[in-house]
Amino acid sequence: MTDQDGYLWPARYLNLTGNIVEDKDKNRSQYDTTFKDLFKQPPQRLLHVLVGQQAVAILPVEFASTQKRVPDLVFLMEDGSIVHVELNSKPEEMDWRMLMYHTFIRQQYPDKILRQKLLYVGDTRWNQQVGIEEERLSFQYDLVDIRDIDCRELMASPHLEENILAILCRMSDQNETIREILYRISELPDKARADALTKLVILSRLRRLETEVKREAEKMALTFNVMENDVLRPLFLQERMDGELAGERKGRHEGEAAVLTRLLQHRFGDLPPWASQKIADAELATLENWSLRILDAPTLESVLADPS
Repeated sequence: MTDQDGYLWPARYLNLTGNIVEDKDKNRSQYDTTFKDLFKQPPQRLLHVLVGQQAVAILPVEFASTQKRVPDLVFLMEDGSIVHVELNSKPEEMDWRMLMYHTFIRQQYPDKILRQKLLYVGDTRWNQQVGIEEERLSFQYDLVDIRDIDCRELMASPHLEENILAILCRMSDQNETIREILYRISELPDKARADALTKLVILSRLRRLETEVKREAEKMALTFNVMENDVLRPLFLQERMDGELAGERKGRHEGEAAVLTRLLQHRFGDLPPWASQKIADAELATLENWSLRILDAPTLESVLADPS
């Protein structure tokens, strides 16, 4: 259920990456899974902060197309209006995507007032303007940086899912907030506690608070095992496999660089700093190519010439 933009989850779920299939930042897929799991029910406290009222239903929205296009969250509100909340973790162009969603949601629910909120949860600040202003087109939607929301708003929710989301909000005392979230997690049964801790750790990476969360959890004698989580286990295993492959590639690179350096020293003597740096920066395939030149190339410079 993905399209070229990576819209993966149905409307009641959240999609942070914008592109799952070709995502180069593997942590973002973990954020997707975590948010998806947190919001199986409307986040009522968050909606109260965003639009001043609660949802009465989650609306299904799917667009008739050869490609699946599914917005993140679409709610029917108490006053009969519709609120569309789209989440994003990177400051990137969203105007035309939001306009596309606006058009199709209004077509599907033509008798409803629609309000759109782009909830930004990323680390760097969003500096670009939002909306479209052209000669015959004017389109606006609201941008909300979740860090502008006081964490106490979500900590006041009786639902742990929104408490966990508070790790992304503005905190006057981050350690105290982390401890309060962990205290609430500690009251869960073992399996649910492990799942909640895993979600908190994953979201904490968006604020570079993973170390603090783990440290506070250890102080409270809380432990968790990602391998016990059916949703996150495959992601963890993939991350570990990628790390092992990266380590293997690094080892091959270092070995090839060491062999090439010894061969060059044997033929040309001590290497100048520029040559050592070039070897250190080269890709593995380039090192292998240079090694093949040693017997024939007349100078050090000709051996380390950039591949044609």
